[in-house]
Amino acid sequence: MNIFNRKIKQKHLELFAIKIAELLETELPQLKKAIGISRIAGISFMQKPSAIFILRGYNPKEFEEINRNHKTCFNLTGISVWNRKTENFELLKLNYQHDTLTKIEIANPEYFHKTFDLNRIQKSEIKLDHLKMENPDQKIAEKALKTLTKEQLKLLELDYTFEIELDEKLFYTILDMEDGNYVAVDKKGKIYRLNHDHEERVKLISNKPTDFFKIYNGEKDELENIMN
Repeated sequence: MNIFNRKIKQKHLELFAIKIAELLETELPQLKKAIGISRIAGISFMQKPSAIFILRGYNPKEFEEINRNHKTCFNLTGISVWNRKTENFELLKLNYQHDTLTKIEIANPEYFHKTFDLNRIQKSEIKLDHLKMENPDQKIAEKALKTLTKEQLKLLELDYTFEIELDEKLFYTILDMEDGNYVAVDKKGKIYRLNHDHEERVKLISNKPTDFFKIYNGEKDELENIMN
């Protein structure tokens, strides 16, 4: 087998993503941080459009950090890579989700590292085209909280909802207590406090969303005794 005909591997893309993050550290320092708490879990090749899709994985603690501080989706332009065939720098179409490189639109994606010199990267004017990011976990939480009024829903942090699995059960965060602990809802609408450091990590607060608002009116400090 000719080793020079092998398809691109995860290690090539990991190094490429790191180089871009380092190149953009002044403009977008969050890219380097997001890469540092994630890993490439797999890659696949798309045909329409022709592209490399990069799937990233996270440990539970890092996943919470990503969902709290890196809720992004955007196309990035301004990064060029040396094309070995044309002997010129070529602009790439890059897509980022959660501040990590997710998709590279390029012809012949399986051999991206053969067509381009991934060590020769340069930047010009960087532009971001922010895209709306769908959050399926938020939709689950909103369905479970359907008995609440619009005013009550505004007191929750549903834009940042994400799924947590504890004791083989699924919960959807509705308040971030900013100390690694959360208030969350299950699919039945029951409200819980989740405390990772407590002997009882999961504790029921109320059986109905409306009952939760008998003890909460928008001030997280009111929940301190319940959380601990």
